[in-house]
Amino acid sequence: MPALLVPVTFQTKMKNQLLTTQKFKIATGLILSSLYLSSCTKTEIQPYEPESMARISSFKIVNTSKEVIGAIDNDAKTITVTLPEGLYMSSLEPEIKVAKGATLKQGSDTLITNMVDYFAKGRTIQYPVTATDGSTATYTLIVKSDQPTLHVREVSSDPNTPVVYDQTYGYVFNFIDINTVQPNYPFVGTYETDLTIARASLVSKDGKEYNFTQLTSNTPPGVSNAYVQLTLNSIEGRVTGSGSSLKYNKVPVAGDYYVKLRYYSREVTLKNPIRIIYNN
Repeated sequence: MPALLVPVTFQTKMKNQLLTTQKFKIATGLILSSLYLSSCTKTEIQPYEPESMARISSFKIVNTSKEVIGAIDNDAKTITVTLPEGLYMSSLEPEIKVAKGATLKQGSDTLITNMVDYFAKGRTIQYPVTATDGSTATYTLIVKSDQPTLHVREVSSDPNTPVVYDQTYGYVFNFIDINTVQPNYPFVGTYETDLTIARASLVSKDGKEYNFTQLTSNTPPGVSNAYVQLTLNSIEGRVTGSGSSLKYNKVPVAGDYYVKLRYYSREVTLKNPIRIIYNN
C-alpha cells in the first residue's frame, strides 16, 4: 500500500505550531522560576529608631515685636534664625524649649550680644541638651539677615585722581560724607555714634585697616539721601593724650586708602580710594 503523502504546507504549519508551543512552555517556565526566586529573596526590615529625647523642640527670639522663629534641623543639629528686612538688633534674647524630660545646659540661653561682631567675624553659639536617658545633643545657632545689599556713592569719582584730605593740622576735621544710593536705607532715622549697628574703617592698599572710633549717620527728611559722615580725626591712634599733652599723630600715614563701611550684616568697600597727605 503506498505511503500517505502529506502536503508540504501542512507539514510546515505543524512544525511552526510545535515550535510555538515549545517557546510558550520555556517562557512560562522562566516566569515561574523568577517568581519562585523572588519569593525566596530575603526581606530586610530596618529596626525602628525612636526619636531622641535630647532635642530642642522650639526656638524663638522674644525681645522684638516681630515674631522671629528659629528653624530647627534635628538631623543636622542646627537652629537657623533669619532676621527680617528692617530689623537691626544689637542683641537677641532667645526663648528655648526642649523635649519632655530633657534639660538645656544652664546659662546657654542667655542674651546674644554684639550682633555686628557676629556678622562681621563669625562666632559659634551652641546649645547642649541632655535627656533623662543620658543621651546628649548639641545644637549650633545660625543667624541670618534679609537686610538688602549696601549701595553707596563713591567719594572719589575717578580712581586715578583721589579726593585729597590734608591732615597736617589737627583742628581741621576733614569730614567724609558718603551718600547711599537708596534714599532711606540703610541709616534709618538715627545718629549712629556708638558703633552698635554701623562700623567704618580705612584700608590701605596692602590690606592694613584703621578703624574709626565713631561715626554719624542719618536719613531724610533732614537730607536728600541717607548718609554716613566720618571724620579723619576719629581714626584710632590719630589723637593721643589730653589737655596740654594732646597730640595729633600722623595716623594713618600719608597714602591712598579705601573706605570700608558696615551696617549690621552687610559690608561694602568703596572702589575708588581717598588720599591723605601731611605737609610737615
